[in-house]
This record gives sequence, C-alpha cells and structure tokens, in this order.
Amino acid sequence: MRSSSLSTVAYVLDSGRGGPVALIVGGIHGDEPAGMEAARLLAAEKPVRGKIIVIPVANRLAAESGVRAPYYMQDLNRSFPGKTTGNDTERLAASIMDVVARYRPEIVIDLHEASARPDPESREIADTLILGEDGRSAEIALVVLETINPAREGRPFSFLSGAPAGSFNREVSRRFRIPVITVETSQHEPLQRRVETQIEIVKHILAVLEGGAR
Repeated sequence: MRSSSLSTVAYVLDSGRGGPVALIVGGIHGDEPAGMEAARLLAAEKPVRGKIIVIPVANRLAAESGVRAPYYMQDLNRSFPGKTTGNDTERLAASIMDVVARYRPEIVIDLHEASARPDPESREIADTLILGEDGRSAEIALVVLETINPAREGRPFSFLSGAPAGSFNREVSRRFRIPVITVETSQHEPLQRRVETQIEIVKHILAVLEGGAR
C-alpha cells in the first residue's frame, strides 16, 4: 500500500494454480485484536489454489494505540469509499478500496469483533456474519453456519444484513457487486478462542468458494 504514515503491509499469497481470488482484511478497528492475529496467521499459509490477499492491520495507527480510531482520525469503517485527496482516514479508505479494484477478488472477508463493553449494538452483532448486499454472500454464509454451529455448544453464530453506510462491507459489495462477509466474534470470549474461531470461519468460507475442502 502507499508509502506514508498510514502505510501497512498487504500480503499476496499466490498458489501458482488457477482458482478463486480472496481478500482478507483485519484491523479496520485497532481495538479488535483477534481479527488482526487471525489475519497474520492466515498470511503465513500459502493457498492450495488461487490467490489470497491479506491485509492484517488495515489501520496501523489505530492498532498501535489499541483504539477503535485515533482521536485525530475518523472511524475508518464509516469512511469508505474514501477520497484520494481527502483527510488521513479518507485516504486510507481509498487506498484499501484500490486493493479491491486491483485484484477484483471473488470474495472479501472483513474480520471484526464486538466489544466487551456494555453496548446494546455490540451484543446484537456478537457472533454473527454480516452479509454484503449481494445474493452470493448469503448462500456462502448459510453453508458455513451449517458446518460450524453444531460444534459450538449452544453458542451458535447467526447472520445479519444491512452493514452501515460508509462501512467496508457495504461500500465494497455495492460498488464491486462481489460477496462480502464480515466476521464478528465476541470479546467476551478468550482471545485465543476468538482467533481460532475467526480462522475456522475464514477457512470454511474459502472452502465454500472453492467448491471443496481445503
């Protein structure tokens, strides 16, 4: 991504074999560590087929401070599609959208966490898959939930639609008409379990996309 104080690392994992292209993004919010750690671990695995682009820490400045967004920036997940000539947050959003435009993935997976703070909105979105505005994301999510929920011991994931205006999910699905799934684990669970859950869900999503087991 562009060289500046906003720069972060994007990994391009190419299997060298034909197959789907997927984009995985963590760290849009800097106080959601499970998605960032899951993305880092996924970036260490070469795909069997196709290509995977991983941005483990989308908002590096937020992550370094451990906050949703630094006080001098807007919420990145309300700032998409961004502006190349805008403020820091808008330029960062535009740069991430450029990655989508460059690689044209068949799916985008957006890794988040619902806060452990007593917030009704966080409780509502905890343990959910938030779907983009396309038919395919719902089809993929349903297959994933049927696979993972039997083993979740009374803590099933569900799915929601209607990502907020300016979110990565909504703007990518609207502008590129590709499936987008946002994974929301709950920070009430231990970090390691959240990381494992994020990785498990990502791998199941990719398996559905590929039409077979990974």
